[in-house]
Amino acid sequence: MSQQVNAVIARAKGQPVEVATINAPDPGPGEAVVQVQECGVCHTDLHYREGGINDEFPFLLGHEAAGIVEAVGDDVTSVAPGDFVILNWRAVCGDCRACNRGEPQYCFNTHNATQKMTLADGEGAGTELSPALGIGAFAEKTLVAAGQCTKVDPSARPQRWACSAAG
Repeated sequence: MSQQVNAVIARAKGQPVEVATINAPDPGPGEAVVQVQECGVCHTDLHYREGGINDEFPFLLGHEAAGIVEAVGDDVTSVAPGDFVILNWRAVCGDCRACNRGEPQYCFNTHNATQKMTLADGEGAGTELSPALGIGAFAEKTLVAAGQCTKVDPSARPQRWACSAAG
């Protein structure tokens, strides 16, 4: 199953971005659906739109985000529905050489959600979207690997976290 939500996408190199309806799947094993509360605007999104990152259009833009975990898939214990989180570009594996020596920033096996969000553009699965930095948070909700969610103090202002999530 999936939910239909509004999101900002870039369909083709150099074309104006647009608001479109997308399908956000229910979380599978190791995944989480996050209701986005805030998302900062970053120059990286312009680079995606201009084809400067890669050419895997259409892109679901946005990556500096904070929100509330809505649902988690099987085997997820690091976050739970209702947790306030910021979203990280990649989930670290926790078991490679770098992770085992306490340097997860050098992880050799980072990953994102396995399932793809898609455009709600007809029957069946729809056109697969490439989420910016594995997040795609210019959306009402996004699907990420649960390890991309960092739980933070719920009394913090979401605007503060969204603008500094990547920095």
